[in-house]
Amino acid sequence: INVGGCVPVEDGTSLSYQEFRGCYLLPNKPVLVTGLMEHWRASRDWVDDHGKPDLEFLARNFGGSKIQVAHCGEREFTDQKRLEMTVSEFVEHWKSDDPERRALLYLKDWHFVKEFPDYGAYETPIFFSDDWLNQFLDSNSWHSSGDTVPSSDYRFVYMGPAGTWTPLHADVFRSYSWSGNVCGRKLWHLLPPEQTPFLFDRHKKNTVYDIYGTVDEFPDFSKTSWTECIQNPGDIIFVPSGWYHQVTNLEDVISINHNWFNACNLHWVWRLLEDDYRDTVASIEDVRDISDDFETLCQRNLAANSGF
Repeated sequence: INVGGCVPVEDGTSLSYQEFRGCYLLPNKPVLVTGLMEHWRASRDWVDDHGKPDLEFLARNFGGSKIQVAHCGEREFTDQKRLEMTVSEFVEHWKSDDPERRALLYLKDWHFVKEFPDYGAYETPIFFSDDWLNQFLDSNSWHSSGDTVPSSDYRFVYMGPAGTWTPLHADVFRSYSWSGNVCGRKLWHLLPPEQTPFLFDRHKKNTVYDIYGTVDEFPDFSKTSWTECIQNPGDIIFVPSGWYHQVTNLEDVISINHNWFNACNLHWVWRLLEDDYRDTVASIEDVRDISDDFETLCQRNLAANSGF
């Protein structure tokens, strides 16, 4: 991996919103923000005296919650295979005596806030609070007659042992994301949007799955220059729109993550939906003449494929 730069670090207790907006939101640049998580309830309740995830506490208080777990050793299409289990079952797997077995499963996309709204695990820092995506989903009651509707929210808890990882990807809707480490360390590799074309295969259809794996089918991958970052406990990383990234847990980790967008990056979201809409129309063009309402069909397929 050719590393060409590192993510800058800002003290969140002295950084103003105006500075954050001018230096990172508008230029679409990543940053690591420190000093904002010490007062979070999650930072106390979910961490044991050794700085590790307090698995017994999590199983005792949230053990019945149904979650999705990624099998880090098994690929399914462009992502890792997903399994469903309870938090208690996941904790039992994590505590297994077999280190290879425990290192395979990574809890992802746990809608903790939606499931436990009164618990108050954390507060969204002011830098990320202008969140049109989650505010929109919170304020709308969705009534559907079988159509796909948006996710309940895009606020997640991630949790997994050292060695678990997330494949290379750009975030849903080309949204911003922020991720705060309650405990443990992560290694991030990020690629700016202007280098995205270097990630595609010879047919310009598929992107690299694992930057540490075989990349023979990706002739321009050697041209990439990565931004690297080690995220420590208590650090929050801001990932801008369109930045592909791959993340590895260097230690046992719990993190809190949001996807979000606002006026600063809405053009990224709109551009993606436009591209997805054109692809949707092209894929069913042959039924236009026999469809009673071709546009509604296109919008339904767009929602199923893209989430909106």
